[in-house]
Amino acid sequence: MAFVIGVSAVLAVGLLYPSITNMAAFGQGSVQLSVKLVGSDFKWINSASGETNPTLMLKANTPQTIQIQNPTQAMHQLVIDFNGKQVATSGDIAAGSSGQLSFTPNQVGTFGYHCLYHPTTMKGIIQVQ
Repeated sequence: MAFVIGVSAVLAVGLLYPSITNMAAFGQGSVQLSVKLVGSDFKWINSASGETNPTLMLKANTPQTIQIQNPTQAMHQLVIDFNGKQVATSGDIAAGSSGQLSFTPNQVGTFGYHCLYHPTTMKGIIQVQ
C-alpha cells in the first residue's frame, strides 16, 4: 500500500496571534494549536475548547493546514507520524513565534502528532476519515 503526503512547512518567525482553534472537522481548512506550559510540562492546546493535546478530526484527500502559535520560551516542532514513520513536520518554531504545517492525508486512519523536543507531554491523535 503506497502512502504519500504532500508537505510544505512555512515559518513566520516573530508573529504572535490569539490562538483560536477551528478544528476544520471533516473538511478543508485550518486547525490552530497553541503551546502552553502546564505545571512543568509543555502541552498542545485547543484554544477554542481548552482541550489539552486534542484529537484532530480531518478528512482524507483534503488539504489541511495546522497553524501553530508558540508564546513560550522554548523551541517546538510539530511532527505527524503514521505507523511509526514521520510523514510531515513544521520545522523548528522558535520561542515567541509561529509556524504552520500543510499536508494532505491520502488515506483514512489514525495518525499521531507530537513535539520533536517534548514527545512525551506534547502528543495527540489525528483521526482521518
